[in-house]
Amino acid sequence: MSKFLSMIENSLLIFSASAMCIIAFANVVSRYFLNHSFAFTEEITINLFVLLTFVGAAVGVRTNSHLGFSLLYDKANLSMKKGLTIFIGVVVISVFLIFTYYGVKMVQFQMMTNQTTPSLGWKQWVFSIGFPLGCLLCIIRAIESTLKEYKNLQTESE
Repeated sequence: MSKFLSMIENSLLIFSASAMCIIAFANVVSRYFLNHSFAFTEEITINLFVLLTFVGAAVGVRTNSHLGFSLLYDKANLSMKKGLTIFIGVVVISVFLIFTYYGVKMVQFQMMTNQTTPSLGWKQWVFSIGFPLGCLLCIIRAIESTLKEYKNLQTESE
């Protein structure tokens, strides 16, 4: 499951970053040669950036690349490290559960009210789905990371 999920995350990151670069490049070329900017590209770029941010956060949790203050954790004894690991995992998972819940509510509201984007007239929920999807990936990766760290501490105590 983890390798499959990693493939999905990496594919989403590659797609969103590539699409943003292509759109930005096309907009620059258009402004330079045609003296005309594509106004609609801002909608696509901003919404792809949201997807990129939250999927990137999930990858950061997966690879332990996130910033952290570890002085207290490093100085703690083994039983305290176990407790801190569980506490931190619960806090991170809780925050992303709240984000996911309200993200799903936002998407449902947009579907119910049939909201469209201002420039393109596309369904807004298609863009907004990236927020709860990225948060859900963060939950899965936070659970994996917490369990992995706790198991490492268990083997360290043996």
